[in-house]
Amino acid sequence: MAAQTIGIGVLGAAGIVERAIVEPARELDGVSVVAIGARDPDRAREAADRLGVAQSGDYEAVIENPDVDLIYIPLPSTVQAHWAVRALQAGKHVLCEKPLSANGTTAGEIAEAADAADRRAFVGFHYRLHSFTQRLSEVLASGVLGEVTRVEFDYSIPHFVVKPGNIRLDADLGGGSFMDVGCYAVDLMRVAWGEPTVISADAVLSTDDPRVDLQTDAVFELPGGVPATVRSSFIGDDQGSMSLRVTGAAASLEATSVIVPQWGATLRVTAGSELVIEEKAVDGENSYARQLEHVVAALRDGSPSELDAELGVGTMQVIDDVYRAAGLQPR
Repeated sequence: MAAQTIGIGVLGAAGIVERAIVEPARELDGVSVVAIGARDPDRAREAADRLGVAQSGDYEAVIENPDVDLIYIPLPSTVQAHWAVRALQAGKHVLCEKPLSANGTTAGEIAEAADAADRRAFVGFHYRLHSFTQRLSEVLASGVLGEVTRVEFDYSIPHFVVKPGNIRLDADLGGGSFMDVGCYAVDLMRVAWGEPTVISADAVLSTDDPRVDLQTDAVFELPGGVPATVRSSFIGDDQGSMSLRVTGAAASLEATSVIVPQWGATLRVTAGSELVIEEKAVDGENSYARQLEHVVAALRDGSPSELDAELGVGTMQVIDDVYRAAGLQPR
């Protein structure tokens, strides 16, 4: 885009706004968060004052604000498509929090609206832009593991984190463990190995809302017939897990804190008793900062992005298939 300064508007006053957008924008030249919107304008004003943002109002006020070029949307997934499409039609670019939307159909609507408006729509899989994840992808593609024979994800949040009343337990707001953390595993599978096929899925359901999966165990087949499993959970043990294990004919890989690499992510590759690779995430690097840098660069030079919404539609379609296999309806 021609303008040197990119103004960011935010729809929603959720807690993630500060760490995902406001703090990274402070460190990036030529970028400024200029407006925050909420359903309740008073709440928007309170958030704007607390975060040092000059303008506030309702969602429409942010969308129509001439100072806004890019809109960040951290709303519940069941309403993200509505507001993303509205913003795109108003001539704004959008960055939607993962997993882009509630299902494959509404995700496709975002991508189509971006194409029709000649605007950009991105999905916030921030972990992808961290140097740790880029190194992980490099190792997976290097051949050091030999022929891959099994892939296992365990993305389990400790049982005491997602408490009653949390929106992640509300199906009407796109709740469920696979929507929240399982989506990261699907995204990484598609990046590293190509399109997965869902074989089966079993879910532990909430007694308060049986549409919500507290835990899902899904089985996939990756290209070449490689088996893969994903556990997503809100009822993990006290430590939780954000791990990836890949078994190969020549060596095995284990990565930790894959979803949020800045939380001390580690990478180990072993061949029998031999330690082949041992690395950890760079101290102080923030995946949200890398994400915003990437999005701004893509807007300025028009380059393709691994976060483009059209690529994220496939991830939502796989998530839909997982829920169907577990006997649930897509969100």
